[in-house]
Amino acid sequence: MNKTSSPYLKELYKGPIKWKPFSVKTLNLAKKLDKIIFIHIGYIANIEARESAYALFRDPRIIEVINTNFIPIAIDLEDVPEAMLVGMDLLVITEQYYSIPINIFSLPGAKPFTSFSTISPEEFLNLSYNIINSFTEKRELLDKAGKYVSNRLSGTGIVQRKEQPCKITDKILHAYVKSWISRYIISKRRNRETPYTMNSRYYIFLLKYSHYYKIDENMKWLEQALDKVGFSPMFDPIDGGFFSQARNTSFTEPLYEKQLSENIQAAVLFSFAYKYYGHKRYKEIAEKTIEFIEKRLKSPEGGYMTSISLTKMSMESSYYKYSMNEIMDAFPDTYIYIAQSLGMDEKQADDHQQIISNKPQTGKLSADEIALLKQIREKKRGETITDKRVITAYNCLYATSLCLISHNLHNSGSNYIVKAKEIISLILEYKKKDKIRLHRYISKEKNEHANADLLDYTFFLNALLNIFKSTKEKHYDGLISRYTAFIMLNHYQAHNGMFSKTSKDEQITPFKRESIIDYIRYSANSVMARNLLILYKMRRDEFFLNAFRQQLYNIAPQIIGTGPLMVGWALQMLNYISNRSDFD
Repeated sequence: MNKTSSPYLKELYKGPIKWKPFSVKTLNLAKKLDKIIFIHIGYIANIEARESAYALFRDPRIIEVINTNFIPIAIDLEDVPEAMLVGMDLLVITEQYYSIPINIFSLPGAKPFTSFSTISPEEFLNLSYNIINSFTEKRELLDKAGKYVSNRLSGTGIVQRKEQPCKITDKILHAYVKSWISRYIISKRRNRETPYTMNSRYYIFLLKYSHYYKIDENMKWLEQALDKVGFSPMFDPIDGGFFSQARNTSFTEPLYEKQLSENIQAAVLFSFAYKYYGHKRYKEIAEKTIEFIEKRLKSPEGGYMTSISLTKMSMESSYYKYSMNEIMDAFPDTYIYIAQSLGMDEKQADDHQQIISNKPQTGKLSADEIALLKQIREKKRGETITDKRVITAYNCLYATSLCLISHNLHNSGSNYIVKAKEIISLILEYKKKDKIRLHRYISKEKNEHANADLLDYTFFLNALLNIFKSTKEKHYDGLISRYTAFIMLNHYQAHNGMFSKTSKDEQITPFKRESIIDYIRYSANSVMARNLLILYKMRRDEFFLNAFRQQLYNIAPQIIGTGPLMVGWALQMLNYISNRSDFD
């Protein structure tokens, strides 16, 4: 059995497919045996994608064709985020719809030539047989395809060289926003039959941008958008926290997965909404989201776990739903009031499990009433599964966010900063024997993907900087100097002024880089840009300002037209523009 802390991979490994770990040894084995590599990239948080993948790899025909003809590798995207980014790029290059899971076929030399997302067993078999025949009879065509894709991947989503200095002005930022905001607003207002994802970082940027430039029209629309998602089935009024996805843009049917990273960003979003609009309802949503993280995602061993998802398909599960029978039994005298507070329809069949919604009236439910509603759920606890991994990057993001939220909510007397400091102490407690390198997981469990990468280090440094800004404690100032030097020594690339995912140690991923695209979360490079700007303001060292500017020079020529996928960079441009007086 391969060693892994991934619950997704542990379940895959129970099957008869002879999965290999993602390692240099496995890649060398493919070369030695001259076999095609099949790479599957997935994660546990999405019940529908997860079950679809499990069903595919339980099919006896699929098992036989994979074990006989390929070297199969299974990757959890949380273990190797860079593999997921390469997979996404590959899907875009081959002009396919991209989603997770991602499946890649590659030549023995780690040169991918095709990929796909969810697929039926029949489609998988047809594709596999075509690839096997081509590998035997037309290998030169696969070699050609592999070279083409490899060349495209080597330059996709990264910066090739240092760009010449240019003016970072309001004009660039306005052009960037104009190139996508109308399309984005229209698409979000329509009830399209496509999955809706809680991309809080998009709204955070738009809020800050619209507030800074005093664009009243945008501020009005954003308030409507925040109310629509905050008072909808996307927010859980019982345990708190947001679901990461809904089946479509109407928000009426959540897919019932709660992720740490998405809830952190949602809490930040609503704290900024409170800061700019002053509405108490936004403060309450932010605080309830933090409460959910503390009560449901806090690990008994310290730190915060990655996600909670269902063990059944969302249509079959009743964990987050309630029936009128359940409400009437628990609240015989006030069941109509309770049902209405949850957005339920009392005219539905009494045993029908209904989707509930956060409503303004929900906030008026008493603590005892909420406790009774939680008791109903406790009887169904077996319908959920928790990814118990405590990931360094996400925990650092939480530490940073606690500092921001404390400031936005004017909670000077809160314990948010204390919690942030506890997270940093825990991470330092688990650092490696050299007393500086970090693990990707805050855990005693050892596995093949335990090394921290740029994502972890940049978020860690960002947390240190924000805690120091809040506390002015010298201890954090020393850590900031130490980890800044470590990142510059191990990850800074002199040829392009950006930061590489990997250090100078041996790497596994064929394309050694760090994407600049903010796909699921802010890219590590855009976070590092923020770090450089803060470092300059703290140290007044021109090196940090010049490095920060070079990153913006590199991004400026390509940001217009990229839409939300480079919103982290737009945020850094806004930070730069709004602090111009510090640089003149």
